[in-house]
Amino acid sequence: MNPIFKEYCEFLKDKVNLELEEGYYWLDNSIIKAFDKEGNIHKLYRIVINDEDLSMTYKVPKSYSKVENIDIASWDDVIEMNKENVKQKEKKSLELIERVLDEYKNYSPQILTSGGKDSSVAMHLVRKVQNNVHAIFNNTSLDCADTYLHIKREVDNVQIINPKEGFYQWRERLQFVPTRFSRACCTIFKEGAMIDVLPHDEKYLFFLGMRNEESSTRSDYGDMWRNNKWCDNWQGCLPIRKWTELDIWLYIMMENISFNTKYRKGYSRAGCAICCPFSAKSTWVLDKYWYPTMRNRWENILKDDFISNSKWLVLNCTLDEYINQAWNGGVFREEPSEEVIKEYAEYSHLDENVARQYFNKYCVNDCKTQSGKPKKIKYKDVIGMNMKLHGRNINKFYCKKCLMKLYDMDNEKWNSEVERFKQQGCDLF
Repeated sequence: MNPIFKEYCEFLKDKVNLELEEGYYWLDNSIIKAFDKEGNIHKLYRIVINDEDLSMTYKVPKSYSKVENIDIASWDDVIEMNKENVKQKEKKSLELIERVLDEYKNYSPQILTSGGKDSSVAMHLVRKVQNNVHAIFNNTSLDCADTYLHIKREVDNVQIINPKEGFYQWRERLQFVPTRFSRACCTIFKEGAMIDVLPHDEKYLFFLGMRNEESSTRSDYGDMWRNNKWCDNWQGCLPIRKWTELDIWLYIMMENISFNTKYRKGYSRAGCAICCPFSAKSTWVLDKYWYPTMRNRWENILKDDFISNSKWLVLNCTLDEYINQAWNGGVFREEPSEEVIKEYAEYSHLDENVARQYFNKYCVNDCKTQSGKPKKIKYKDVIGMNMKLHGRNINKFYCKKCLMKLYDMDNEKWNSEVERFKQQGCDLF
Protein backbone atom coordinates (compact mmCIF):
# COMPACT_ATOMS: atom_id res chain seq x y z
CA MET A 1 0.00 0.00 0.00
CA ASN A 2 1.61 3.20 -1.22
CA PRO A 3 0.70 6.81 -0.43
CA ILE A 4 -0.80 8.73 -3.33
CA PHE A 5 1.34 11.80 -3.89
CA LYS A 6 0.42 14.93 -5.83
CA GLU A 7 2.19 13.68 -8.97
CA TYR A 8 -0.05 10.63 -9.17
CA CYS A 9 -3.06 12.83 -8.33
CA GLU A 10 -2.20 14.92 -11.40
CA PHE A 11 -1.81 11.74 -13.47
CA LEU A 12 -5.27 10.52 -12.41
CA LYS A 13 -6.81 13.93 -13.17
CA ASP A 14 -5.20 13.89 -16.63
CA LYS A 15 -5.98 10.27 -17.53
CA VAL A 16 -9.39 9.54 -15.97
CA ASN A 17 -10.60 12.89 -14.59
CA LEU A 18 -10.45 11.68 -10.99
CA GLU A 19 -9.57 14.43 -8.54
CA LEU A 20 -7.73 13.53 -5.33
CA GLU A 21 -5.71 15.54 -2.85
CA GLU A 22 -2.30 14.54 -1.53
CA GLY A 23 -2.13 13.60 2.11
CA TYR A 24 -5.11 11.23 2.50
CA TYR A 25 -5.20 8.38 -0.02
CA TRP A 26 -3.39 5.10 -0.61
CA LEU A 27 -2.93 2.88 -3.66
CA ASP A 28 -3.05 -0.89 -3.18
CA ASN A 29 -2.98 -3.15 -6.30
CA SER A 30 -4.97 -0.70 -8.45
CA ILE A 31 -7.46 -0.01 -5.63
CA ILE A 32 -7.56 3.47 -4.10
CA LYS A 33 -8.16 3.30 -0.36
CA ALA A 34 -8.45 5.56 2.66
CA PHE A 35 -8.46 5.12 6.42
CA ASP A 36 -11.13 6.60 8.62
CA LYS A 37 -10.24 8.17 11.96
CA GLU A 38 -11.07 4.93 13.76
CA GLY A 39 -8.40 3.11 11.80
CA ASN A 40 -10.77 1.24 9.49
CA ILE A 41 -9.74 1.02 5.86
CA HIS A 42 -12.17 1.71 3.01
CA LYS A 43 -12.03 0.87 -0.68
CA LEU A 44 -13.00 3.88 -2.77
CA TYR A 45 -12.13 3.39 -6.44
CA ARG A 46 -10.72 0.69 -8.73
CA ILE A 47 -8.34 1.61 -11.55
CA VAL A 48 -9.16 -0.48 -14.64
CA ILE A 49 -6.72 -1.09 -17.51
CA ASN A 50 -8.03 -2.03 -20.97
CA ASP A 51 -5.93 -4.96 -22.22
CA GLU A 52 -6.30 -4.09 -25.89
CA ASP A 53 -4.85 -0.60 -25.89
CA LEU A 54 -3.78 0.01 -22.25
CA SER A 55 -6.33 2.80 -21.91
CA MET A 56 -7.40 3.54 -18.34
CA THR A 57 -10.66 4.19 -16.50
CA TYR A 58 -11.84 4.05 -12.90
CA LYS A 59 -14.89 2.44 -11.36
CA VAL A 60 -16.80 2.69 -8.09
CA PRO A 61 -18.12 -0.85 -7.42
CA LYS A 62 -21.31 -1.14 -5.38
CA SER A 63 -19.49 -2.71 -2.42
CA TYR A 64 -17.07 0.24 -2.13
CA SER A 65 -17.40 3.09 0.35
CA LYS A 66 -18.58 6.53 -0.69
CA VAL A 67 -15.99 9.20 0.06
CA GLU A 68 -18.57 11.62 1.45
CA ASN A 69 -19.62 9.05 4.07
CA ILE A 70 -16.13 8.66 5.54
CA ASP A 71 -14.38 10.79 8.12
CA ILE A 72 -11.10 10.38 6.22
CA ALA A 73 -7.90 10.18 8.21
CA SER A 74 -4.89 12.14 7.00
CA TRP A 75 -1.46 10.55 6.70
CA ASP A 76 -0.56 12.26 9.97
CA ASP A 77 -3.61 10.64 11.59
CA VAL A 78 -2.55 7.21 10.28
CA ILE A 79 0.99 7.76 11.56
CA GLU A 80 -0.33 8.60 15.02
CA MET A 81 -2.60 5.53 15.07
CA ASN A 82 0.27 3.21 14.11
CA LYS A 83 3.18 4.95 15.82
CA GLU A 84 3.67 2.44 18.64
CA ASN A 85 3.57 -0.54 16.29
CA VAL A 86 6.11 1.04 13.92
CA LYS A 87 8.36 2.01 16.84
CA GLN A 88 8.29 -1.62 18.01
CA LYS A 89 9.31 -2.73 14.52
CA GLU A 90 12.14 -0.21 14.58
CA LYS A 91 13.31 -1.38 18.03
CA LYS A 92 13.45 -5.05 16.98
CA SER A 93 15.27 -4.19 13.74
CA LEU A 94 17.88 -2.10 15.55
CA GLU A 95 18.42 -4.90 18.09
CA LEU A 96 18.92 -7.38 15.26
CA ILE A 97 21.39 -5.10 13.49
CA GLU A 98 23.37 -4.54 16.69
CA ARG A 99 23.49 -8.27 17.42
CA VAL A 100 24.54 -9.24 13.91
CA LEU A 101 27.21 -6.53 13.68
CA ASP A 102 28.67 -7.86 16.93
CA GLU A 103 28.46 -11.50 15.82
CA TYR A 104 30.09 -10.71 12.48
CA LYS A 105 32.52 -8.08 13.74
CA ASN A 106 35.30 -9.51 11.59
CA TYR A 107 33.19 -8.91 8.47
CA SER A 108 32.99 -5.73 6.45
CA PRO A 109 29.41 -4.38 6.73
CA GLN A 110 27.79 -3.28 3.49
CA ILE A 111 24.31 -2.05 2.61
CA LEU A 112 22.98 -3.28 -0.73
CA THR A 113 20.67 -0.62 -2.11
CA SER A 114 18.44 -0.76 -5.17
CA GLY A 115 17.35 2.84 -4.84
CA GLY A 116 13.96 1.65 -3.61
CA LYS A 117 11.99 2.51 -0.45
CA ASP A 118 12.86 -0.72 1.38
CA SER A 119 16.57 -0.20 0.77
CA SER A 120 16.24 3.37 2.03
CA VAL A 121 14.63 2.22 5.30
CA ALA A 122 17.16 -0.60 5.80
CA MET A 123 20.01 1.86 5.22
CA HIS A 124 18.51 4.37 7.66
CA LEU A 125 18.28 1.69 10.36
CA VAL A 126 21.77 0.30 9.82
CA ARG A 127 23.29 3.76 9.90
CA LYS A 128 21.47 4.51 13.13
CA VAL A 129 23.47 1.71 14.71
CA GLN A 130 26.75 2.29 12.88
CA ASN A 131 27.18 5.64 11.24
CA ASN A 132 27.67 5.87 7.47
CA VAL A 133 28.13 2.16 6.72
CA HIS A 134 29.32 1.72 3.13
CA ALA A 135 26.59 1.13 0.54
CA ILE A 136 26.65 -0.66 -2.82
CA PHE A 137 24.35 0.08 -5.77
CA ASN A 138 24.32 -2.51 -8.55
CA ASN A 139 23.65 -0.52 -11.69
CA THR A 140 21.40 -2.73 -13.81
CA SER A 141 21.63 -0.19 -16.69
CA LEU A 142 17.82 -0.40 -16.68
CA ASP A 143 16.88 2.09 -14.01
CA CYS A 144 15.18 5.39 -14.76
CA ALA A 145 16.62 8.85 -14.21
CA ASP A 146 14.75 9.20 -10.89
CA THR A 147 16.63 6.23 -9.44
CA TYR A 148 20.05 7.37 -10.64
CA LEU A 149 19.46 10.89 -9.31
CA HIS A 150 18.34 9.49 -5.96
CA ILE A 151 21.50 7.40 -5.64
CA LYS A 152 23.81 10.22 -6.67
CA ARG A 153 22.17 13.02 -4.68
CA GLU A 154 20.68 11.33 -1.62
CA VAL A 155 22.88 8.34 -0.77
CA ASP A 156 26.19 9.00 0.96
CA ASN A 157 29.23 6.75 0.90
CA VAL A 158 27.95 4.59 -1.95
CA GLN A 159 29.84 2.52 -4.52
CA ILE A 160 28.17 2.19 -7.91
CA ILE A 161 29.01 -1.11 -9.62
CA ASN A 162 28.45 -1.03 -13.38
CA PRO A 163 28.01 -4.10 -15.59
CA LYS A 164 30.60 -4.91 -18.25
CA GLU A 165 27.84 -4.76 -20.83
CA GLY A 166 24.58 -2.81 -20.61
CA PHE A 167 21.22 -4.58 -20.82
CA TYR A 168 20.32 -3.30 -24.27
CA GLN A 169 23.71 -4.26 -25.70
CA TRP A 170 23.39 -7.69 -24.10
CA ARG A 171 19.85 -8.11 -25.49
CA GLU A 172 20.94 -7.06 -28.97
CA ARG A 173 23.89 -9.43 -28.96
CA LEU A 174 21.77 -12.41 -27.89
CA GLN A 175 18.58 -11.32 -29.69
CA PHE A 176 16.81 -12.08 -26.45
CA VAL A 177 13.62 -10.70 -24.90
CA PRO A 178 13.09 -11.73 -21.25
CA THR A 179 9.73 -13.23 -20.27
CA ARG A 180 8.31 -14.64 -17.05
CA PHE A 181 9.38 -18.08 -18.21
CA SER A 182 12.79 -17.24 -19.65
CA ARG A 183 14.99 -14.58 -18.10
CA ALA A 184 18.53 -14.00 -16.99
CA CYS A 185 18.52 -10.27 -16.37
CA CYS A 186 18.52 -10.42 -12.55
CA THR A 187 21.32 -12.98 -12.46
CA ILE A 188 23.52 -10.91 -14.77
CA PHE A 189 22.67 -7.32 -13.95
CA LYS A 190 21.65 -7.41 -10.28
CA GLU A 191 23.95 -10.10 -8.94
CA GLY A 192 26.60 -10.81 -11.51
CA ALA A 193 28.42 -7.46 -11.61
CA MET A 194 28.86 -7.30 -7.83
CA ILE A 195 30.12 -10.87 -7.68
CA ASP A 196 32.64 -10.09 -10.43
CA VAL A 197 33.90 -6.86 -8.86
CA LEU A 198 34.12 -7.55 -5.12
CA PRO A 199 37.14 -9.55 -3.89
CA HIS A 200 36.12 -13.12 -3.18
CA ASP A 201 38.51 -13.54 -0.25
CA GLU A 202 36.96 -10.62 1.66
CA LYS A 203 34.41 -11.30 4.41
CA TYR A 204 31.27 -9.25 3.76
CA LEU A 205 28.15 -8.76 5.83
CA PHE A 206 25.41 -7.46 3.53
CA PHE A 207 22.28 -5.73 4.83
CA LEU A 208 19.33 -5.95 2.42
CA GLY A 209 15.84 -4.45 2.37
CA MET A 210 13.95 -7.64 1.48
CA ARG A 211 10.63 -8.33 3.21
CA ASN A 212 8.66 -11.53 3.81
CA GLU A 213 5.39 -10.20 2.40
CA GLU A 214 6.92 -9.29 -0.98
CA SER A 215 6.52 -12.77 -2.48
CA SER A 216 5.86 -16.41 -1.69
CA THR A 217 9.56 -17.13 -2.20
CA ARG A 218 10.63 -14.51 0.34
CA SER A 219 7.92 -15.41 2.86
CA ASP A 220 10.14 -18.10 4.39
CA TYR A 221 13.31 -16.02 4.68
CA GLY A 222 14.75 -15.65 8.18
CA ASP A 223 16.85 -12.87 9.68
CA MET A 224 19.98 -14.24 8.03
CA TRP A 225 19.97 -15.05 4.32
CA ARG A 226 22.49 -15.90 1.63
CA ASN A 227 22.32 -15.72 -2.13
CA ASN A 228 23.46 -19.13 -3.37
CA LYS A 229 25.71 -17.40 -5.91
CA TRP A 230 27.67 -15.52 -3.24
CA CYS A 231 31.09 -16.55 -2.05
CA ASP A 232 31.14 -18.81 1.02
CA ASN A 233 32.43 -16.00 3.28
CA TRP A 234 29.64 -13.56 2.35
CA GLN A 235 26.61 -13.32 4.63
CA GLY A 236 23.34 -11.40 4.41
CA CYS A 237 21.01 -9.92 7.01
CA LEU A 238 17.37 -8.84 6.50
CA PRO A 239 16.59 -6.27 9.21
CA ILE A 240 13.11 -5.30 7.91
CA ARG A 241 11.86 -8.69 6.73
CA LYS A 242 8.80 -8.59 9.05
CA TRP A 243 7.77 -5.06 8.07
CA THR A 244 4.69 -4.45 5.95
CA GLU A 245 4.59 -1.99 3.09
CA LEU A 246 2.46 0.32 5.23
CA ASP A 247 5.06 0.11 8.02
CA ILE A 248 7.73 1.17 5.53
CA TRP A 249 5.86 4.24 4.34
CA LEU A 250 4.79 5.34 7.81
CA TYR A 251 8.38 5.05 9.01
CA ILE A 252 9.64 7.04 6.02
CA MET A 253 7.20 9.80 6.94
CA MET A 254 7.95 9.62 10.66
CA GLU A 255 11.71 9.76 10.16
CA ASN A 256 11.64 12.08 7.14
CA ILE A 257 13.72 9.61 5.11
CA SER A 258 14.52 10.68 1.57
CA PHE A 259 13.08 8.31 -1.03
CA ASN A 260 13.10 7.77 -4.79
CA THR A 261 10.80 10.28 -6.51
CA LYS A 262 9.60 7.51 -8.82
CA TYR A 263 7.15 6.51 -6.07
CA ARG A 264 5.53 9.92 -6.28
CA LYS A 265 4.44 9.06 -9.83
CA GLY A 266 2.30 6.09 -8.76
CA TYR A 267 4.84 3.26 -8.92
CA SER A 268 4.83 0.61 -6.19
CA ARG A 269 8.45 -0.37 -6.86
CA ALA A 270 11.51 1.42 -8.17
CA GLY A 271 13.37 -1.48 -9.81
CA CYS A 272 14.22 -2.08 -13.46
CA ALA A 273 12.28 0.33 -15.65
CA ILE A 274 10.15 -0.56 -18.68
CA CYS A 275 11.16 -4.12 -19.51
CA CYS A 276 10.67 -6.20 -16.35
CA PRO A 277 8.47 -9.16 -17.35
CA PHE A 278 6.89 -9.21 -13.89
CA SER A 279 5.54 -5.66 -14.11
CA ALA A 280 1.77 -5.27 -14.05
CA LYS A 281 -0.07 -3.57 -16.91
CA SER A 282 -0.75 -0.63 -14.59
CA THR A 283 3.03 -0.13 -14.60
CA TRP A 284 3.09 -0.20 -18.42
CA VAL A 285 0.52 2.62 -18.40
CA LEU A 286 2.68 4.66 -16.04
CA ASP A 287 5.73 3.96 -18.21
CA LYS A 288 3.98 5.30 -21.31
CA TYR A 289 3.03 8.45 -19.40
CA TRP A 290 6.16 9.24 -17.38
CA TYR A 291 8.95 7.70 -19.47
CA PRO A 292 7.68 7.77 -23.08
CA THR A 293 11.15 7.70 -24.68
CA MET A 294 12.17 4.58 -22.76
CA ARG A 295 8.80 2.95 -23.39
CA ASN A 296 8.94 3.69 -27.14
CA ARG A 297 12.43 2.21 -27.31
CA TRP A 298 11.19 -0.99 -25.68
CA GLU A 299 8.10 -1.20 -27.90
CA ASN A 300 10.31 -0.90 -30.99
CA ILE A 301 12.45 -3.78 -29.67
CA LEU A 302 9.31 -5.87 -29.09
CA LYS A 303 8.04 -5.06 -32.58
CA ASP A 304 11.31 -6.07 -34.23
CA ASP A 305 11.47 -9.24 -32.12
CA PHE A 306 7.90 -10.20 -32.98
CA ILE A 307 8.27 -9.67 -36.72
CA SER A 308 11.77 -11.11 -37.17
CA ASN A 309 10.86 -14.27 -35.22
CA SER A 310 7.36 -14.58 -36.76
CA LYS A 311 5.80 -14.79 -33.31
CA TRP A 312 2.34 -14.86 -34.84
CA LEU A 313 3.05 -18.59 -35.23
CA VAL A 314 4.27 -19.12 -31.67
CA LEU A 315 1.77 -17.05 -29.68
CA ASN A 316 -1.29 -16.89 -32.00
CA CYS A 317 -1.64 -13.16 -31.45
CA THR A 318 -1.35 -9.89 -33.39
CA LEU A 319 1.54 -7.46 -33.07
CA ASP A 320 -0.53 -5.05 -30.95
CA GLU A 321 -1.66 -7.89 -28.70
CA TYR A 322 1.97 -8.89 -28.24
CA ILE A 323 3.09 -5.39 -27.26
CA ASN A 324 0.13 -4.54 -25.01
CA GLN A 325 -0.69 -7.93 -23.50
CA ALA A 326 1.46 -10.92 -24.34
CA TRP A 327 5.18 -10.14 -24.61
CA ASN A 328 5.98 -11.15 -21.04
CA GLY A 329 3.94 -14.37 -21.01
CA GLY A 330 3.33 -17.55 -22.97
CA VAL A 331 0.91 -18.58 -25.71
CA PHE A 332 -1.75 -15.90 -26.06
CA ARG A 333 -4.51 -18.13 -27.48
CA GLU A 334 -4.66 -21.78 -28.54
CA GLU A 335 -5.94 -21.09 -32.06
CA PRO A 336 -5.16 -18.01 -34.20
CA SER A 337 -7.97 -15.56 -34.86
CA GLU A 338 -8.76 -14.48 -38.40
CA GLU A 339 -7.16 -11.12 -37.56
CA VAL A 340 -3.90 -12.88 -36.62
CA ILE A 341 -3.84 -14.86 -39.86
CA LYS A 342 -4.65 -11.78 -41.95
CA GLU A 343 -1.91 -9.71 -40.28
CA TYR A 344 0.64 -12.49 -40.71
CA ALA A 345 -0.30 -12.78 -44.39
CA GLU A 346 0.17 -9.03 -44.88
CA TYR A 347 3.57 -8.90 -43.17
CA SER A 348 4.78 -12.04 -44.96
CA HIS A 349 3.32 -11.08 -48.36
CA LEU A 350 1.41 -14.36 -48.52
CA ASP A 351 -2.03 -15.32 -49.72
CA GLU A 352 -4.27 -15.76 -46.66
CA ASN A 353 -4.91 -19.44 -47.46
CA VAL A 354 -1.17 -20.07 -47.64
CA ALA A 355 -0.58 -18.05 -44.45
CA ARG A 356 -3.15 -20.22 -42.66
CA GLN A 357 -0.91 -23.24 -43.29
CA TYR A 358 1.75 -21.88 -40.91
CA PHE A 359 -0.40 -22.07 -37.77
CA ASN A 360 -0.76 -24.92 -35.27
CA LYS A 361 0.96 -27.64 -37.29
CA TYR A 362 2.20 -30.83 -35.68
CA CYS A 363 4.57 -33.50 -36.94
CA VAL A 364 2.79 -36.22 -38.90
CA ASN A 365 5.05 -38.79 -37.20
CA ASP A 366 3.50 -37.91 -33.83
CA CYS A 367 6.80 -36.62 -32.44
CA LYS A 368 6.73 -35.49 -28.79
CA THR A 369 8.41 -32.77 -26.79
CA GLN A 370 10.53 -33.65 -23.75
CA SER A 371 7.42 -33.17 -21.61
CA GLY A 372 5.52 -35.71 -23.72
CA LYS A 373 3.27 -33.21 -25.54
CA PRO A 374 2.74 -33.34 -29.33
CA LYS A 375 5.58 -31.48 -31.04
CA LYS A 376 4.30 -28.24 -32.54
CA ILE A 377 6.11 -26.90 -35.60
CA LYS A 378 6.73 -23.27 -34.64
CA TYR A 379 9.33 -21.99 -37.08
CA LYS A 380 8.54 -20.38 -40.39
CA ASP A 381 11.46 -21.99 -42.23
CA VAL A 382 10.32 -25.50 -41.26
CA ILE A 383 6.75 -24.89 -42.45
CA GLY A 384 8.17 -23.23 -45.56
CA MET A 385 10.38 -26.22 -46.35
CA ASN A 386 7.41 -28.58 -45.99
CA MET A 387 5.37 -26.57 -48.52
CA LYS A 388 8.33 -25.96 -50.84
CA LEU A 389 9.06 -29.69 -51.06
CA HIS A 390 5.50 -31.06 -50.95
CA GLY A 391 3.25 -28.27 -52.27
CA ARG A 392 1.36 -25.38 -50.73
CA ASN A 393 -1.89 -27.27 -50.25
CA ILE A 394 -0.46 -30.12 -48.18
CA ASN A 395 -2.21 -31.30 -45.00
CA LYS A 396 0.65 -33.33 -43.54
CA PHE A 397 3.72 -31.66 -42.06
CA TYR A 398 7.02 -32.93 -40.70
CA CYS A 399 9.11 -31.45 -37.90
CA LYS A 400 12.60 -30.36 -38.88
CA LYS A 401 14.24 -33.54 -37.61
CA CYS A 402 11.86 -35.80 -39.54
CA LEU A 403 12.02 -33.72 -42.72
CA MET A 404 15.83 -33.77 -42.64
CA LYS A 405 15.76 -37.55 -42.21
CA LEU A 406 13.28 -37.94 -45.08
CA TYR A 407 15.56 -36.03 -47.47
CA ASP A 408 18.85 -37.22 -46.01
CA MET A 409 19.93 -33.71 -44.93
CA ASP A 410 22.37 -32.63 -42.25
CA ASN A 411 22.26 -29.16 -40.69
CA GLU A 412 24.70 -27.76 -43.23
CA LYS A 413 22.59 -29.05 -46.15
CA TRP A 414 19.38 -27.81 -44.51
CA ASN A 415 20.75 -24.28 -43.98
CA SER A 416 22.11 -24.24 -47.52
CA GLU A 417 18.74 -25.20 -49.02
CA VAL A 418 16.81 -22.67 -46.91
CA GLU A 419 19.22 -19.91 -47.92
CA ARG A 420 19.01 -20.96 -51.60
CA PHE A 421 15.23 -20.71 -51.60
CA LYS A 422 15.38 -17.34 -49.86
CA GLN A 423 17.85 -16.06 -52.46
CA GLN A 424 15.45 -17.19 -55.17
CA GLY A 425 12.87 -14.88 -53.60
CA CYS A 426 10.50 -17.64 -52.43
CA ASP A 427 7.82 -16.02 -50.28
CA LEU A 428 7.44 -19.14 -48.10
CA PHE A 429 10.57 -18.23 -46.09
